[in-house]
Amino acid sequence: MADYFLEDIVINILHRLPVKTLLRCTAVSKSWRSLITSPEFTLSHLQFASSSQQAAPSLLLRRCIKSSERYELYSDDESSSFARLAAFQFPFKSMNSFFTIVGSCNGLLCLSDDRVYLMNTVVLWNPSVRRSVLLPKPNLIYNSYGSFTQYLGFGFDSVCSDYKVVRITYVDVAVHPQIELYKLSSGVWKDLSCCVELVPVICSGSRQVYVNGASHWTARYMDSYDVVVAFDMCLEVFRTMKLPVLHLSDNQLRSRDLAVYIDCLALTLWDVSGAEPCFCVWVMQEYGVEKSWTKKLCFDFTSIGSEFVRPLWIRKHGEAVVVCQDGRLVCVDQEGGWVKDVGVRGHRSDTYQCSLVVDSFVCSLVLLERGCCYTYDASGLDTLQGDDGDSAGSSGSEYEKGSESISKHRLL
Repeated sequence: MADYFLEDIVINILHRLPVKTLLRCTAVSKSWRSLITSPEFTLSHLQFASSSQQAAPSLLLRRCIKSSERYELYSDDESSSFARLAAFQFPFKSMNSFFTIVGSCNGLLCLSDDRVYLMNTVVLWNPSVRRSVLLPKPNLIYNSYGSFTQYLGFGFDSVCSDYKVVRITYVDVAVHPQIELYKLSSGVWKDLSCCVELVPVICSGSRQVYVNGASHWTARYMDSYDVVVAFDMCLEVFRTMKLPVLHLSDNQLRSRDLAVYIDCLALTLWDVSGAEPCFCVWVMQEYGVEKSWTKKLCFDFTSIGSEFVRPLWIRKHGEAVVVCQDGRLVCVDQEGGWVKDVGVRGHRSDTYQCSLVVDSFVCSLVLLERGCCYTYDASGLDTLQGDDGDSAGSSGSEYEKGSESISKHRLL
C-alpha cells in the first residue's frame, strides 16, 4: 500500500506514530526499514513529537527493588496521581547496587557504574528501542593514576547532531582537572585538557543538569565563592554563571542542587533536619542572565513532618514530588497547603531511597540505526550483541575483571 503514496505523505503519517508501532513498521519492507532507521527520520520524528500539542509529558522513575533496577514511564498530566505507561527491562548489572544516572536527553540515558566503586563503565542506553553503546575506557583510570574523583556530563550537540559525554577528573583539587570528551559519532575519548580550562572546583556530590545545550554543575572558587559551571556541548568550552543572591532564610538550608524547572535552569534548596522542614526553588528565567534569578517556589513541609526525605522533581504546574521515609512518593502544592499520594509505593531501606530518580523522558528512535543490544543469556549474565545478533563480548566478564581489584577503586 505504501507504493501508492508519495514519500512525503508516508513520512507525515509515520511521524505521528509512537516508537513501539514504528519498530513494527520496520518489518513492512526494506524501504520502510531504511527510512525509519535513518538519522534524518530519527531527528524529524523526535522534533515532531516534541512540538506536538497532543504529546503528554512523561516522567521516568528509576528505583532499586530487591537488588534489581526498575525503570518505569509515567504520565505527568494535571492529575495528582501518576499513571504508568510502560516498564523497561533493565539489562545491565551494576557492581554498586545500581547505576548512577548521569542524565537523559532525547530518549537516551547515560549511565555510569561509579556510585561507590569506580568501574570505568559508562553506557548510553535507549530503553524504547533496546539499543545501547558501551563507551570505551577513558584515558585516566585508577591503574595508571591512582585515586581520583570524576564528574560526568551528557548532552546533545544540535549543530553536529551528535551526543557527547564530558568527563572531568580531579587527581588533586589544587591542580587543574583533566577534561575528556566522548562523541558518539567518533566512538573515542578525546583529551581537551590542553585547550579547555576549568578554574572553579566542582562541588563534591554535585550532579549534572542538562539544559539549553549545556551540562551544569555547582562549583566553588578557592575563596569559597560558589558559581554554576556550564559545559557547552556545541562549542566544547566551559563558562561560569553566578548563583542567585539568597535570602537569609535560604542560606540556612543546608542541601542544595541544580534542577530543571519548565526548561529553565533552577537551584533547589532544602533542609530536613531543621525545626521547620523547607524546600525552595530559584529559577533563572532568562538563561545566562544572572539578574534573572527569581525565587519561584517555597514549600513548608511541616504538613509532612519528619517523614520528608528529599525532593525528587518539580512538576510543570509547580508541585514538588518528594519521597517520604516509608518510600511513598507524594505531591505537594506550591504553598505546601496539600499533600497527595501519587500512587507509587516503596520501602524504608536506604538503598531504595537513594536509588530513586525522577526525570523527564521522551520515547525516541535514537540508536536504532546503530549501537548494540544487551540481552540476558541463560546463565543470567549480560551479553553484548551486535545488530546481527552475534555475540560481541560479555558485559559480565568486564565486571568480573573489575571485581578483581574492586577494593582499589573506592572513590574518595
